[in-house]
Amino acid sequence: MKQYFRTAATVVMMAVINLVGIPVSAQKEQAQGSNAVSTSLVISQIYGGGGNASGVYTHDFVEIFNRGSQPVNLANWTVQYASSAGTNWLPSGPLPNFSLQPGQYYLLQFASSGAIGQPLPTPDYIVPILNPEGFIPNLSATTGKLSLVNIADRLPALSCPTDASIIDMIGYGTASCFEGQATPALTQTTGAIRKGGGCQDTDNNNNDFQIGPPAPRNSSTALNPCDLGGALQAGINANPNSVAPTQTTRLTVSVVPATTPPSTGITVTGDLTDIGLSANQQFFDNGTNGDQVPNDNVFTYDATIPAGIFGGVRNVTAVAADGQGRTVNLNQIITINAPLPGDDPLLFGNPSGATPDIANENNYLMPKPQYTLSYNRSKATPNWVAWRLDSSWIGSTPRQDDFRADPALPAGWFAVGTNDYSGSGYDRGHMCPSGDRTNSVPNNSATFLMTNMVPQLPANNQGPWEDFESYCRTLASQGNEIYIISGPVGNIGTISSGRIVVPQYTWKVILVLPNGTNDLQRVTRQTRAFGVVVPNFTPLDINAPWRNFRTTVDAVENLTGYNFFSEIPKNTQELIERRRDTL
Repeated sequence: MKQYFRTAATVVMMAVINLVGIPVSAQKEQAQGSNAVSTSLVISQIYGGGGNASGVYTHDFVEIFNRGSQPVNLANWTVQYASSAGTNWLPSGPLPNFSLQPGQYYLLQFASSGAIGQPLPTPDYIVPILNPEGFIPNLSATTGKLSLVNIADRLPALSCPTDASIIDMIGYGTASCFEGQATPALTQTTGAIRKGGGCQDTDNNNNDFQIGPPAPRNSSTALNPCDLGGALQAGINANPNSVAPTQTTRLTVSVVPATTPPSTGITVTGDLTDIGLSANQQFFDNGTNGDQVPNDNVFTYDATIPAGIFGGVRNVTAVAADGQGRTVNLNQIITINAPLPGDDPLLFGNPSGATPDIANENNYLMPKPQYTLSYNRSKATPNWVAWRLDSSWIGSTPRQDDFRADPALPAGWFAVGTNDYSGSGYDRGHMCPSGDRTNSVPNNSATFLMTNMVPQLPANNQGPWEDFESYCRTLASQGNEIYIISGPVGNIGTISSGRIVVPQYTWKVILVLPNGTNDLQRVTRQTRAFGVVVPNFTPLDINAPWRNFRTTVDAVENLTGYNFFSEIPKNTQELIERRRDTL
């Protein structure tokens, strides 16, 4: 089923059919995807331990199953694999002209890591060597993601693509993309096997798959037709799935009516209290309230997020029901792009007076739960990025490295992509560092949005800049909270065919407080505040310590024209901003 999730960055979709008694659980991930309910093909089994030291079979495999009521021709379909956090989707090659019957399995043989294990049953398709890679895709034995795609083209280089061609998505282990919730990690001796012989599909990988000894089936295996006629099916989607207060997201529920007996009187009702709206909101299938086509069993509601709501991951639920008493419980996660409670990085002031008005295109305010930024459309970089750091933001989550365009940019604006820095000689330089957001996969993933990047000289980004980032995390580990604002200044050229400005310097200002509450009231004349300004041009010593570039907040204000910490009483502000730091 094509409802899939990105840990990073935005929506969880899960349809649970009460007839099978599967509980609904709220997810903590961001996601994207379609709400189209798959009534035909699904991935029914995966195994990635082929040929390993403890491998059960000599080769990795993926099994496809037709859970629908009509034959499906596999010509030019593909199964595409990417690593847990990867963006490079490796296709199986276009499948041949084969009519997969209802209840029939289809076995794809992938690569082998050795000669350990027993041979697979006769595969229906052997994945060929890829061009230009020169190898057969090798599935991870523990963690990864797979898409069933109804075209031969490769998926775009995204950690969680949302193409309409994706029919089913499976994430296992720590995969960054999945339906509802990823399955547990696999091993060299276990696979992920769809329940009900392949029939169960509730848009939640963790619910739909069991982990156990692999048992591959091919097209010669006895048919296992699924009786779905008595079940009401539905899926939910939010577009966009990541919104700021006062913005609108379109909530859509697509319903597949039951046929035995036929569904009548279908309704959809949502509980939107977690996003500050009604607990009993009707969805519409009459051409109003965002609904596009009346009476097509696609129910819609345009939800406007109230002003003043805190940011973070919010849970929306809905129930699709028919007059025959059948119901489907739906669960959706929406990310509210606003500061978290007690974590407003602009508590001490908005340095440029940025606003969320798209007409203010070169000082466009973009709040997120992880940080807030002012974006400059003409430069295709942030003017500044602000965030708050304390030890609660630090954990053990690895770098996601899922660089990607920011979907929150207004429609029609050039969105810097992952390859726009390629061959430029400049790093994709984080403003809010990956290392400052390691308490969860979604929070770390958010730092790889390209609106958080500026072109940085490697000797800058990997030298004193990184040195200062590490120093700030040390301060946080010592019981401090740090308010940080960072950005570029100047123009020494462009990259990406003139679309992205290369800054002359990168700068950062910080204000340090011991952990506590009422931060604005706790600032005194002794509060530590200072800045750093690092050249973004050669020559620059990559081993130079960050203290070589330390300066006053006043100096950074003079360089940038911004007014930092403007909410602090004027006398105190002036004193801490002109003081030279010596620690």
